[in-house]
Amino acid sequence: MPKVSFKISARTAKLIGRENFSNPEGAIVELVKNCYDADAKNCLVVFDISFETVPNELSISDYRRFAYEPLVKDNYKRKGKIYQLGANIGLDKAIKLQEFFFRDNAIYVIDNGHGMTKDVVTDQWMEIGTDNKETSAISVDGRVLTGAKGIGRFALDRLGFISEMWTVSKKNRKGCTWKMNWKQFDQPKKGLSEITADIEDAELDLKFFLKAQFKGRSRILNILNATNFSHGTVIKISSVKDNWSESMQESVFKSLEALVPPQELGIPFKVNFYSLADMRLFGEVETAFFNDFDYKVEAHFHAASMKLNLEMTRNELDLKEVKSKYAELFKNTKKPYDIATLSSKTFTFSRTAFEILKLEKATSLESRLRKLGDFSFSFYYLKNSASKDYPYRDFNTGERQKVLKRFGGIKIYRDSFRVRPYGDIGNDWLKLGDRGAQSPAGAGQRIGDWRVGPNQVAGLVKISRLKNPGLADKSDRGSLIENEYFDILRSLVTGVINVFEIDRSTILNLFYIETKRKEELDRFLQIRKEAEKIADEIIIKRNKVEREIYGTKPDLFREAKNKVEKEEFQKIIESGIGRIEKKDDEDAELAQVRTLASLGIIVTSFAHELKNIKNNLEELENFEKIFYKVVPDEQKKKNDFINGIDILELLKKDNERISHWVNYSLNAIKKDKRKRAPLQFNKYFSGLYKTWAILLDDRFIKLNIKNNNKRVYNFRAFEMDMNTIFNNLISNSIESFNKLKVIRKRIIQVSFKVVGDKMQILYHDNGVGLDKIFRKNKDEIFLPFVTTKEDKNSNEFGTGLGMYLVKSVVDDNNGRIEILDSTVGFKLLIEFPVRKK
Repeated sequence: MPKVSFKISARTAKLIGRENFSNPEGAIVELVKNCYDADAKNCLVVFDISFETVPNELSISDYRRFAYEPLVKDNYKRKGKIYQLGANIGLDKAIKLQEFFFRDNAIYVIDNGHGMTKDVVTDQWMEIGTDNKETSAISVDGRVLTGAKGIGRFALDRLGFISEMWTVSKKNRKGCTWKMNWKQFDQPKKGLSEITADIEDAELDLKFFLKAQFKGRSRILNILNATNFSHGTVIKISSVKDNWSESMQESVFKSLEALVPPQELGIPFKVNFYSLADMRLFGEVETAFFNDFDYKVEAHFHAASMKLNLEMTRNELDLKEVKSKYAELFKNTKKPYDIATLSSKTFTFSRTAFEILKLEKATSLESRLRKLGDFSFSFYYLKNSASKDYPYRDFNTGERQKVLKRFGGIKIYRDSFRVRPYGDIGNDWLKLGDRGAQSPAGAGQRIGDWRVGPNQVAGLVKISRLKNPGLADKSDRGSLIENEYFDILRSLVTGVINVFEIDRSTILNLFYIETKRKEELDRFLQIRKEAEKIADEIIIKRNKVEREIYGTKPDLFREAKNKVEKEEFQKIIESGIGRIEKKDDEDAELAQVRTLASLGIIVTSFAHELKNIKNNLEELENFEKIFYKVVPDEQKKKNDFINGIDILELLKKDNERISHWVNYSLNAIKKDKRKRAPLQFNKYFSGLYKTWAILLDDRFIKLNIKNNNKRVYNFRAFEMDMNTIFNNLISNSIESFNKLKVIRKRIIQVSFKVVGDKMQILYHDNGVGLDKIFRKNKDEIFLPFVTTKEDKNSNEFGTGLGMYLVKSVVDDNNGRIEILDSTVGFKLLIEFPVRKK
């Protein structure tokens, strides 16, 4: 059978290429990337724009210069000392006029890279879709090549109709010229193989050639004189297609600021940008470099070991002030929160990917991490306002805001070039804004509770086409395909940011607690001073009244009596003022819990409805009796009857569970549970046992309560607080038993006794124990939004607030909580202060 081959029209090839460059800005960026791939150390982008738009008016001299063109002669009419464009000239003529006036507009892209020989231009550069960058992905100087599709040439077509190139090869110092008219691609029925370009060998001195092109342009000439141009490439695009206004050129300049490799990557690649219309504009393309930051984190992920090596630099505090005023706060702190580490500023540590993600090891996760490949992440935190509550070092707020406006956001760089739109204004791809909204606490209020906002950060995620093949471009090169590898990259980057958040909140929490202590002391001294003043006034007024009534008889005991009375008055007044201020604090706290109260109302309403359902379900007993009566005896041995009885038994069990839930819900929000009152743990744990009995029995879990206490004690607390602690612990134990892969009795053991002036409660289950990701730092389990609960599809479904609430309740009751080492299961010690009766 004869074979036939496909043919492709020139127009189709052009359309395929054009899809990759939806705007002229992207086309220029592509050409600059080609300079980088050519190992250039310098790149110049020069705009020579005579007309930004079709002129509405022409001077007499300009008209004479262009009058040879019939389009100009026919459409511009003299009005006094000018020639004016006629109205309603039509779209066809407007396009032709634009093409005419834009024919001398030109864009130059110049580099001093390795250049090309005539053979390379012919065999590789002229081949559409060439795979030479796929097969040789590393440049001569060791750069990872940014392009791979072989269609970057169409960036020239996107920008203008005529392209010219002068190139000298570094290899043999031979040069050639190339010229192309892209209008050929628009000719109907023309095949791709019929498209031609002009090419010929040439003796070229690029520096001499460029000096002639830009004669009198001192800023460009200075660069040419200081730069080696013995080899490289000059591309000139003329008859440009776009209205290159000053603002549009500025947009390209800003894009290059974000796209060119940042200084910290240490890559010798400078880009200069000029407009011949106004040489004062633009200049060297500056890239992000942050030397004034509060925190810096460098993270390097190694896929083979699935570890992240991290280097953290703290630069936020005035260390001189910290050492002179707050050294005592760091007396008992452990590394890296000690004064020595704080003074050295920079320290290193490592975490496994599972610790960062807060997920258990799993084969599927390990596979994704390995396939993700190595990457690096540089993160900077720059706060834009300061609080006097913390010993911050001085910084220039205005300067920081300017830097963040230009270079802020977490950006992705592939092989040293920016991948957009990640990190652009409005592109919060890490959802830092959402995280901050979920946890709006101040940085020092609670450890791990603070979340950084997207407007306070800058950073670079550095990936590579070779090392991260799973992070692929979309077809239009607009962004990355958001697949499973992108998701895990995002999670790892967010996890590294969370390490910073925990570190900062841990440091600042020490100052927050100290500030609150001082405020409390100042408040106490102020109350005492005010009370003493009022007591003095009372004594003075009382003495005055007594003198008016009884005269001035000598009283040998008056001074002693006044002193005693003053002390009594002072105590009463202090107590009164204290109660008033305490009520203000309670009112503020009440505002915070109103949301929770509204949830309680919803639960109450829902429980009331369920109570009615529960009462209806209790009629199942009567229904069963009726069922037995109405079914004839001969039918009772049949399967339908037996199935009916089985269904009734299931309904009765469900009824029992619903009744239990309703009773528990209503009991939990009773008024007496919301009062701080004397609490006896033997009585409390007895009620807890009854509450959970049915649910635990269904899961074959045994709850043992052991009272080891022999002493009488006095402890006051909200019963609801105790419910928060132990309901969360039992819920976690149930989840732990669900993960158990060995067969054994499932036991939760709770024991309690008074030791000294502390009530010690030991909680222990024999489930799977503390997740491995917390074993290096057990206290991380108490941080907010930390969860390891997963559904059957490995999706997180826990709120991550359970153990955070447990710790909060213990702290609010002046207690202490500690996770103990356990060979089997999970073990926890809680201590509350008690008083002897």
